[in-house]
Amino acid sequence: MTEPEKIFKALRFLIKDCSRPPVILCIGSDRVTGDCFGPLVGEELVRRHNVGAFVYGTLRAPVTAKNLMETVGFIKARHPTGAVLAVDSALGDGRDIGRFKVFDGGLFPGAGAGKFFPKIGDFSLTATVAAGKGAGAFGVRLALVSALARVAAGEIARAVGRLPA
Repeated sequence: MTEPEKIFKALRFLIKDCSRPPVILCIGSDRVTGDCFGPLVGEELVRRHNVGAFVYGTLRAPVTAKNLMETVGFIKARHPTGAVLAVDSALGDGRDIGRFKVFDGGLFPGAGAGKFFPKIGDFSLTATVAAGKGAGAFGVRLALVSALARVAAGEIARAVGRLPA
C-alpha cells in the first residue's frame, strides 16, 4: 500500500463516526520552510480542492505560535461538536523524512522546536520534514514540503468526501 493510500485509509477510519466533516487545523508558519507544511496543506485544501470542511491555517492566514491558542478557542466556540484534525510538520529520525503519520488523538505543536503547547486535535496528520530538533526545520527544501503538502491535502480531501474515493 502506498503512503497516500495509507493516509486515506487511516483518515477514513478515524472520521467514519463523525456526524459532520472535521474541522481541519493546519498549524505552522510560512516564514520557515520546514514549518510551512500545515499552511501549504490548508492552502491546497481551500484553493485546489474546495474541501467540504472548515479549514484554519493557510499561507494567507497561518496559524502559528502567536495565534494558536486564540484560534483553538475560536474553533471550540464556533464548532463545539466538530472533530478537529490537526495537521503539522514534524522533525524526527532521518529515515522517516518524507513519511506521514496519521493517528487518533492530538499532537503537541512546536514540540520539535522546544515550544510547549497543550495537545491539540481529536486526530492528527504529520509529515516528517527533517531529522533532529529545532534548527533542523531551517535546512529543509521547499520542494519536499510542497510535495508532501500536495499529497496530504489530496488524501484529506478524498477522505472527507469531496473527491472520488
